[in-house]
Order: sequence, then C-alpha cells, then structure tokens
Amino acid sequence: MKHEHIWTASGTDITLRWRLRGWIPPSELQEYKDKWKYFQELPLRHLDDAAKEQYEQVLRKAKVMRIK
Repeated sequence: MKHEHIWTASGTDITLRWRLRGWIPPSELQEYKDKWKYFQELPLRHLDDAAKEQYEQVLRKAKVMRIK
C-alpha cells in the first residue's frame, strides 16, 4: 500500500507543498495586482493635484501600503 500523505510538524508552512503542485498565491498574480491597483486609484480620479498629494499623505500617515 502506497501512502501519499507525509506527516510534518504543526508549524509547517503548507503553501510550500501547494507551490510544488503548481499553486500560485493570488498576491503574486498580475491580474490581481492590476485589479487592486485599479480599486486603490478610484478615489484619486476626480481630485486635483493638491488633493491627490493630501490623500497620499493621509495614506502614509495611516501606514497604508499602496500596490505598485
């Protein structure tokens, strides 16, 4: 009988095993990066330059990381 289950300690990162089977996390897929960049930029669409800079300062103060 062949067992495909391999026991590992409880602290093991399961994503390593998933990656071996071809899984790519959404945070690394370009389509998801583009999607979130689009939604992050929505509030900036109707702002003038001074308002955009002020918005960016608020994000920096709140330590919100922008997707680039």
